Amino acid sequence: MASLDLPMREIVESVLKEVERDKDLSYESVESLGFLFDKGLDKAVDIVQNSCVKRVVGETSGREIFQVKARLSTSRRQSKTWQPRQHKPSSDSATKVDEYLVLPFHYCSCHAFQFEVINRGEAFMCKHILAARLARALGKMVTIVVNDDLLAQVLLSY
Repeated sequence: MASLDLPMREIVESVLKEVERDKDLSYESVESLGFLFDKGLDKAVDIVQNSCVKRVVGETSGREIFQVKARLSTSRRQSKTWQPRQHKPSSDSATKVDEYLVLPFHYCSCHAFQFEVINRGEAFMCKHILAARLARALGKMVTIVVNDDLLAQVLLSY
């Protein structure tokens, strides 16, 4: 995977630059990212469209982190129309929501990042990092400016 890693990163960076420039996910962008990320793209887009990406910025330092909420569900999205789904409150444990720390853009606190990216080398980013990158490129995130001490506390809480 290491020899393919650099060209794949270059493709992802190129596509994300186009998305940021156009502020839209074009058919070509979806096809390119879909080829690289398969079902992970569907999940990342779902996260972005449901406003589950929060950018937290230190007011003095300008340092930023992302907090990404994701449903822990076994259901798979059937539609490729990229329409947001409404999250319905449920007491069912299959729809539990968890929040992950994403550092721009080389770390995620999720288990998939640890297992698939770090341990097995099967991927170079998880769906949460992809969601944070897409949200930033599309401008579809909530930005919160906080005191740098609070940002440090958030980092320590993970």
